[in-house]
Amino acid sequence: MTTHPAKDGNPSWSHDGRWIYFDSARTGAQQIWKMPADGGEAIQLTRDGGYAPLESPDGKFLYYTKSLGNTTLWRVPLDGGQAGKVLEGLSFYINLAIVDKGIYFVPWPDAASLSSIHSSIQFLDLQTNQIRRVASFERPIDGGLAFSPDGQWILYTTYARLPDQLELRLVENFR
Repeated sequence: MTTHPAKDGNPSWSHDGRWIYFDSARTGAQQIWKMPADGGEAIQLTRDGGYAPLESPDGKFLYYTKSLGNTTLWRVPLDGGQAGKVLEGLSFYINLAIVDKGIYFVPWPDAASLSSIHSSIQFLDLQTNQIRRVASFERPIDGGLAFSPDGQWILYTTYARLPDQLELRLVENFR
């Protein structure tokens, strides 16, 4: 779909399926872009950097990170306005799931937890701006995080034993 020689990546769909968001270094710095799903010219959305765009379920905001790992999460209103920082300390750009009421994410481990091998999933409530831990695991989460639309299932990847042995995990009846 893109013909620019720059590396384009991390595509995602708009809520209504009319747009494709992606990141690209076509201006010399990694930025967020969108293009019509049926083809056409790409439109630059950010000027201060960005990776891995994801539209909110209600189609009002576009979320993106500032780097791929140990990063911050930002959002910009899709109808125009200033971008703002939403979250600090996100482990990796793929370790988050945006739902109607907030954001599930895997935080970057703090210095105290680096010596032990475990991960947690936390939830940022966008109404209260409060973060709470919703699950803890003995193995590190690596490779993505997803929630079912009804909020009953978590899907994530952990290391089995060695970094090259990944396992896909599913949690039933999540609350």
